[in-house]
Amino acid sequence: MRNTGPRSRERTSLTDLAGDIKRLVPMADAAALYGFPPNRAGYICCPFHAEKTGSCKIYPEDGGWHCFGCGAGGSVIDFVMKLFDLNFQQACLRLNMDFRLGLTRDEPDRAARSERLEEMRREKQRREKLEAEYRELAEEHRKLWQAKLLAAPTEADMTADTIHPLFVEACHKLPGIEYRLDEIMDELGRRGERQTGTTKSRIS
Repeated sequence: MRNTGPRSRERTSLTDLAGDIKRLVPMADAAALYGFPPNRAGYICCPFHAEKTGSCKIYPEDGGWHCFGCGAGGSVIDFVMKLFDLNFQQACLRLNMDFRLGLTRDEPDRAARSERLEEMRREKQRREKLEAEYRELAEEHRKLWQAKLLAAPTEADMTADTIHPLFVEACHKLPGIEYRLDEIMDELGRRGERQTGTTKSRIS
């Protein structure tokens, strides 16, 4: 007969807790919450190795994740364990807390929880701002690159010194835009590394 005493009611078994988390927390939602929203194809830039093109596939519902670049993969719990350097129990408790699942009473105090949620909110806003800037600059880069190709001077133009102003503008602006795009990618990568390497759960 299953134990229904106070200790049993106070805390579900770790196995049951893990099963409930995998059922209730879609992998895509967890990746997005922790700063790695999947693109339309379901890919993110893997937080566990440096890359500029996403090779980490996020599968629907409880299908987990797999990186085709470094080979890492697993369940939503494995993702949180690796991302925050937690053990299995700590990762389960963190997911339970961050998604407000209410599956266990082992919650941190209200102040600690509010601080962590506020930190996550600020980090998400910073990432979204950088990603929006990147999209805007990438579009400007595309237009300038097209203008550079279309307005490229012919040999006759060079001889007559009649270079199209659009070509001149593109040549002037493109290097700066490319430099800023690289800066944004590096900053997004550093944020992922900081989140992976320095954000530690205080749940014991």
